[in-house]
Amino acid sequence: MAGLKRFPNIAGVIVLTAFFGVLGYFIFTKRTRQPDNKNDAMDVAQSIAVLPFVNLGKDTTQEYFSDGLIDGILSSLGQLKGLKVSARTSSLQFKEKNADIKEAGRRLGVRTVLKGSYQLEADRVTITAVLIDVKDNSNLWSAKYDENMDDIFTLQHKIVNAIADKLELTLLHSNQSGLKKPTKSIEAYKLYLKGRSNWNLRTPPALKKGIDFFQQAIAIDSSYAAAYAGIADCYTALGYGSFIAPKDAFPKALEAATRALLLDSTLAEPHASLGYYNFYFAWDWAAAEQEFRSAIALDPNYELAYDWYGYYLTAMKRYDEAKVVLSKAAELDPLSVPIVTDMGFSALYRGDHKYAFQNLQKALLMNPKFMLAHLWMGRIYQVEKRYPEAISEYKQALQASANWPVAFAVLGNVYGVSGNKINAAKVIMCTTPPTLWTHFPSARPRVAATTRAVTSTKLISMIIQVLSLIHAAGGPIA
Repeated sequence: MAGLKRFPNIAGVIVLTAFFGVLGYFIFTKRTRQPDNKNDAMDVAQSIAVLPFVNLGKDTTQEYFSDGLIDGILSSLGQLKGLKVSARTSSLQFKEKNADIKEAGRRLGVRTVLKGSYQLEADRVTITAVLIDVKDNSNLWSAKYDENMDDIFTLQHKIVNAIADKLELTLLHSNQSGLKKPTKSIEAYKLYLKGRSNWNLRTPPALKKGIDFFQQAIAIDSSYAAAYAGIADCYTALGYGSFIAPKDAFPKALEAATRALLLDSTLAEPHASLGYYNFYFAWDWAAAEQEFRSAIALDPNYELAYDWYGYYLTAMKRYDEAKVVLSKAAELDPLSVPIVTDMGFSALYRGDHKYAFQNLQKALLMNPKFMLAHLWMGRIYQVEKRYPEAISEYKQALQASANWPVAFAVLGNVYGVSGNKINAAKVIMCTTPPTLWTHFPSARPRVAATTRAVTSTKLISMIIQVLSLIHAAGGPIA
């Protein structure tokens, strides 16, 4: 079909990547127990994790401040040359006040850990920070600050500079752009923190609320580049998840990311959003790769850029490169269920079913209800014609995803290709929920074709036709 001309040798992979894989990255990301991480923290020369700062105040609505404080410190730490910075999502596993520092360092694969506490009182903030050597639990540095909120950026910079001095590190960029004050308005900053706190939840309602907070910040300070970057992130997530019509979400992501870079060309996040815009929506492969590379060059510790770039490389059938890039994402964010799942997904498409199975099994140990891990595990079983196991995995994906239409589709397909046409028809025609047919009634006859045993080429062709209908209609699918 004509649409395939836009895909250079990647018809099957890109369709499944775009439609199945990336949809789940920002949803159902709750992490549970984690198997042992074999990384030896003692072998990592210059590395750090920032654990969630403990709120010593009684107002639990101030938790957003910890999120923002950590994000600000992590962003600045990312500008220190030669320092590996563990991603925030993995560090969240150790939010308890009495977290085992040695265990945290081992599982996060770092040599040092920064922990602390804070208390907000009116317009003042008290922060205690401690830098700990994981090897022997010794304090490398500690300090207590009592500052006006107007001085919060200076305070963050003091902490980062102290760490840089202690670890004998220098700034990655000579202009010290990573340590500059992002806004002059403390009110805009508070709104930005609330926006990022919602972004970190990765649920559709939270993403929409995050956009609202970022827009309020921009209303106060129209030159707040980081707030535009936050809007771009949220619209990217909402768009590729089809929680907002892609034709509406992605142009807004493009506009916000472009504006952010006009205001501050050193930000990595807008480049990653532009990379995903070009990869998923505009299908401009060269531009997508350039943006992903720019994001990584600006922030070598930005795990999401590596993860998205790994998806891109998988779609391009550059599997060896994808494995290296996704491994880097996992190194930075070792407790991330989505990234471990992505490694399994990529391995599946390069034909390494053993490695794919190992990673997907690991992801399900971390979070037994992560729907994408079940989805790709089912795909392995289906490719190997182990249909009962595939059906079981797809059913678990369906249960974990609150009746996700994609899970209905793959379940109907495996029934069809395994010869169980009756159950295939029941699933395909299922009206609970009827969302897929409600939004895309013309897709029914194409998806219904999965009740027949078809070749993978024909199946891919039909999926592309369905996606064409979805893309034309502008979503959402669920």
